[in-house]
Amino acid sequence: MARSIAAILLVVVLALAVVAPPAFAAKSIEPQYKTTPEDLPVVKLPAYLLHQDLASPMGKPTTPPGLAKKPSPKPEVNKWAVVIGIADYSGTQYDLWHPDEDAIEMQQALIEDYGFPEANIKVLIDRKATARAILKAIDWLANSEDADSTVAFVFCGHGFQVADSEGWDNDIELDAIDEGIVSYDLFGITDGQLREKFSAFETEKFALIFGQCFSGGMFDDDDDLQAAGRVLCSAAPADQSAWDYYYLDNTLFGYYFIDEGILQGLAESDAPADGVSMEEAQAYTQWGMAEGPETEQPYTSDPQIYDGFGGELIP
Repeated sequence: MARSIAAILLVVVLALAVVAPPAFAAKSIEPQYKTTPEDLPVVKLPAYLLHQDLASPMGKPTTPPGLAKKPSPKPEVNKWAVVIGIADYSGTQYDLWHPDEDAIEMQQALIEDYGFPEANIKVLIDRKATARAILKAIDWLANSEDADSTVAFVFCGHGFQVADSEGWDNDIELDAIDEGIVSYDLFGITDGQLREKFSAFETEKFALIFGQCFSGGMFDDDDDLQAAGRVLCSAAPADQSAWDYYYLDNTLFGYYFIDEGILQGLAESDAPADGVSMEEAQAYTQWGMAEGPETEQPYTSDPQIYDGFGGELIP
């Protein structure tokens, strides 16, 4: 989708908010208008506002009692994943701290906890996660999976919103706002564009994990990414920011969902343990953001989930 500079007159919020010591502060970024290559079906983002709020570090969250020990994974070949984490964005003004760690830990979880063959996971970190590379990775995933596959798509980085009236994709949202993910090279890929890409997938065991601002907007309308067999987990609803905590070595969502929830097995609620499901990981994350020490600060959000899978989805 090619756009001239004059045509891109819109208000876009580009954000995954960052939290770090030592003081509270806020910073906004001036707009930057750029055009899009003719052969790339996404739009270069003019980012009007990037949250860079700062907060003092606090103690580690406490752990709820009564959680079972996680089991050993059983390797399975027909499992495929794309994992994206972008902390180092093009330039310096949009950089984050820990989405790359989230992605690395999610790759580890897929291999060690869920039995994904390493060769079946395409990982795009920082400058490797260009818009072209992300779209190509989704095509690879589509060509790899089948009706019997287990599939995961994971993104952590910046998110954005844009008015439906700008026509970035073909869907019309009930709230008239599209949400999307931001590539390393600052292109926006909307939920509608992802829906079109994923519509060709045959699998009915599909985990989609979004760790960016406004990520609940990826499934806040009837015709977004929802489908039978899918579980979608988000770091925040459509009207909230997600947060990157400097001292946690993860984003706030990644800390609870991936690090503690899956890798440490703290989200396991079944006895005997049968593996951390996406539903359990999200429930633990919701608990952490509601009850953990970080709630004493203004930088929290309310993780959202869509569950179209019968039972619990254990990738």
